[in-house]
Amino acid sequence: MSGLINNKLLFVFMVSIFLYSIYVKVFSKLGQIEREEGLRSHKVKNGTITMGGILFLIIPLLFINYSKDNILLVITLVGFGILGFIDDLLIIIKKKNDGLSPSIKLVIEILLAGIIFYYYLSLEKSTVLNLYFFSFDLKWVFGLFILWFLTASSNAWNLLDGVDGLCSGCSLIIMLGLMYIAIKKLEINVFMFLLILFIVVYVFWCFNLPKAFLFMGDVGSLSLGAFLCMCSIYLDCIFSFIIMAGLFIFDTLSVIIQVGYYKRTKKRIFKMAPFHHHLEACGFKEVYIDLLFYLIQSGLVFFGILIS
Repeated sequence: MSGLINNKLLFVFMVSIFLYSIYVKVFSKLGQIEREEGLRSHKVKNGTITMGGILFLIIPLLFINYSKDNILLVITLVGFGILGFIDDLLIIIKKKNDGLSPSIKLVIEILLAGIIFYYYLSLEKSTVLNLYFFSFDLKWVFGLFILWFLTASSNAWNLLDGVDGLCSGCSLIIMLGLMYIAIKKLEINVFMFLLILFIVVYVFWCFNLPKAFLFMGDVGSLSLGAFLCMCSIYLDCIFSFIIMAGLFIFDTLSVIIQVGYYKRTKKRIFKMAPFHHHLEACGFKEVYIDLLFYLIQSGLVFFGILIS
């Protein structure tokens, strides 16, 4: 049995390498469009192949063992992935970093969250929110919580996806933590889903390291954030996940703080937001930002595991 699993995982690894190699050749014209107001150093990234995250959706769906419970994770991964795909496609068509409007994106996210919550209830899953020592039965309000949590996570992952290797590398470390919790709770199907996705994201990360010649795009970041968030809901480790996602939360808060402070004072706290761009503006090389974030991310995941 273990031999079959090992062979399957090796096959997933080989298929991932093959498909990513094909992708960068066939879709070389799917170029990234950098923001006009972005860092000057990022202008050279214009034209870098994007939407590599589409394989986050395709490859796992070919290899996971489908079950009644897994469908919940599939809906989340694919639903938010399609949203990101549409956003990326509009950016490429318009040839400017301006995809779906925030209001339209929010409406779609609400619809997705509603579908996910409906299926969640059909599985007779608990609506109790466990936060360490405290438990709250939110009942139907749990649907609103899922909406906020999925939306916040997907957008936080999208914001951190701004330095080569950063979002994918931090996601890999968080996946390790969630896999440990899945094994601890004997949720083998969730563990295998995470492991297969881990392999796919790892191969992508190798293509995405500085200097990257492949970006995941919104199709990758939105789907990753929402999927890992839903895994934490399913595994009932929301508090641990919030700790693990501390860097993503901090990066998101840096944007909120920057915008709010600028509206009040017309001055900036950071040279640029999110915070990883502030570090770039201060002269840090992307590889050193990656290493710093990976180190902090590892500590957060370790702490998240301890309290799970």
